[in-house]
Amino acid sequence: MSEELKKYDVVGLGSCTLDLIFEVNDIMRLDIIDRDNIEKKYIAIENSSKLNVKTVKSYPGGSAANIACDLANLGLKTAYIGGIGDDTSGDTCLVDLQNHHVDTSGVKIFTEDSTAHSVILINSAYKDRSILAYKGANNLFSKENVPIEMLENTKCFVWTSLTSDKGIGAIKKCIEITKSKGGFIAAAPSISIIKKRKNDAIELMHSADITSLNDEEIEEITGIKKDLHAAMEKLFEWGIKIVNLTLGKKGQWISDGKTLIKTKPPKIHVMDTTGAGDATMSGVIYGFIQNRSLHETAMIAASLSAMEIEATGVRVGLPNKFSELQNFIDKHEFQQETSNF
Repeated sequence: MSEELKKYDVVGLGSCTLDLIFEVNDIMRLDIIDRDNIEKKYIAIENSSKLNVKTVKSYPGGSAANIACDLANLGLKTAYIGGIGDDTSGDTCLVDLQNHHVDTSGVKIFTEDSTAHSVILINSAYKDRSILAYKGANNLFSKENVPIEMLENTKCFVWTSLTSDKGIGAIKKCIEITKSKGGFIAAAPSISIIKKRKNDAIELMHSADITSLNDEEIEEITGIKKDLHAAMEKLFEWGIKIVNLTLGKKGQWISDGKTLIKTKPPKIHVMDTTGAGDATMSGVIYGFIQNRSLHETAMIAASLSAMEIEATGVRVGLPNKFSELQNFIDKHEFQQETSNF
C-alpha cells in the first residue's frame, strides 16, 4: 500500500497515564558528586515529617498518548493503542485523547487493574521534578490485543516504554506488522525500559528508523559514558537513520550520521519540564514524515519542547495547529551550529 493511501500517519503504543502534579516548595534538594565525579540531584523528605502542598493539578499524560496528541494538533492522523482501566481515570484519559482528535479504537479497557497514574513532585524554586509511576493497565496490553489492520495502515509506529513481558511482546508485534507493510519505526524508550529490560530495549532499538533520547538514556543503552558523539555513532551502527539527543538547558543535537546540528533552546520561562521529551520526539517524527530538513526538524522539535516547558502539565501550552508553532518559531531566536558528524 502506498504511503498516500494509508489511513494513519502515526500509531503509538505505550503509556496512557493520569498525571497528578503536586507542587511542594518545602521539599529539599540534595546535590551530590558521586565517585565518578558526576553530579546527581535528589529530593528528600524528612522521615515522619509533613509537608504542605502548594498546588495540586491533574492532567492526562503518558508518553505514547502525549505524542499522539501532539502530532494530531499539528494536523497528522494519529491513533493511540494501549491499555487503560475500567475506571473514571481511564474515562478522563480516553476523552482527552478523543478531544485531541486521536483515534482510540485500538484502546483496550481492562477490568483486572486500574488506569496508570504518575505522581509528579515539583519544586517551583528549582524547576525540578521527580515522578512516581504506577503502570497499572498499561502493562496488561499484549500482542493478542494489537489491532493488526491499524498497524498495516500506518506510515509510522512509535513505541514508548512498556516494561512487562506482555508489553514488550506487543511492541515487537507492532514493529513486525508495520515494517512488513513498508512503514517506519520511531523509538522513544525511557530510562525505565532501558534499565529494567535492557536487552529487550537494545533489540527493539535495532528495528528503529528514528529515535530521541536524553543523555542519561543514550549512555545507559549504549554503555558509552562521557562521549555523546560515540554513543550516537553506535546507534547509527544499529541501523537507526535519525538520532536526536536532548541535553536540557544545553539544547539538543540531531544527526543523520553525516551532518550534526546542535540547537540551543530559545529563551523562555521554565514552568514544568514534564512532557518535554515527548514534545521533542513529536517534532522529530513530524519532520521525518513531512520530509523536512534536519535544520527545520531541529527547530520544530526544540520549539515544541519549549512550548511544553512554558506551561505546567503535559499537552498544555502546545500549538493547536502548525501555524501557531510557526508563529512561535518566528518570534524566538534559535542558535544552530552545523558540522560534519
